[in-house]
Amino acid sequence: MLNKKYKKSTRQIKDERFGFFMSLPSMILLGLLFIFPIIYSFGASFTNYRLVQGDLKFIGFENYIKAFTDATFWSSVKITLLITVGALLVEFFFAMLLSGLITNIRKGQGILKTIYLIPMMVAPTVAGLLFRFMLNDDFGLLNVILKSFGVISSNIHWLTDSKIAIISIIYVDSWATIPFVFLLLYTGLSSVSEDVVESGKIDGANRLQIFFRIQMPIIKPTVIIALVIRFMDVFRIFDSIYVLTKGGPGKATESLSLLIYRTNWNKYNVGYASAMSYIMLIFMIMVALFIQYVGRDKDNYRRRKG
Repeated sequence: MLNKKYKKSTRQIKDERFGFFMSLPSMILLGLLFIFPIIYSFGASFTNYRLVQGDLKFIGFENYIKAFTDATFWSSVKITLLITVGALLVEFFFAMLLSGLITNIRKGQGILKTIYLIPMMVAPTVAGLLFRFMLNDDFGLLNVILKSFGVISSNIHWLTDSKIAIISIIYVDSWATIPFVFLLLYTGLSSVSEDVVESGKIDGANRLQIFFRIQMPIIKPTVIIALVIRFMDVFRIFDSIYVLTKGGPGKATESLSLLIYRTNWNKYNVGYASAMSYIMLIFMIMVALFIQYVGRDKDNYRRRKG
């Protein structure tokens, strides 16, 4: 009996070793593609590394100090925060509205969900090109439609006016990502028990009261997850801006990701670009942790501590 157990454990060890050696190539590839660039860029952030400069020197926190004293850096941070807050407000407002309406519809939910999810299937670059033509100052479809209905008398500069361009970027980003937020919120609302909703109706609550006072508190963890994911995604916005305005007019829509890209590939300043990237990463992690802390379930938190 003991001999059988020993043989079985030996077979298990052999299987584990075989599995380890089989997964070793993918682990090495993952390390080369993911871990190595992180270590490499982190080290580069403490140097004066330039792609066209051979003299490499360790300069400590000089790149980080330069970022915090650089007006262009803070301008990009301000623009990025403005786009992030605007996009999150628009996305969550319409996603909550749509998820609440769909949940209360008995027939045709499948068709409506499919229609609402179509924008999510479009690549950001493709969506950017599509809206770039639609929002063109001279022959854009939106200006043509507004003129035909008499809403405007002259063309609106959707992408070349500094104030309107930011609104256009928020609109395009929201159009593409509202379906994702809607999907998460709808899934959360669908998981709420019908008994809970019926109890609210018996107590005299209307649909809005049921939605905001009963259903939303129950799906609060889902909302927090959606908020964290979308914050981290929209804060590093790049492709939509690059396709639509390339950071213009001037630098009115230059996000932090676009500034890092230009610093690295236009000015070849890899060290400074790496430092700004890590500042951006640390800020995103801090905000994500703050959102989770503020949105935590206080009752469960007290129970765990108790």
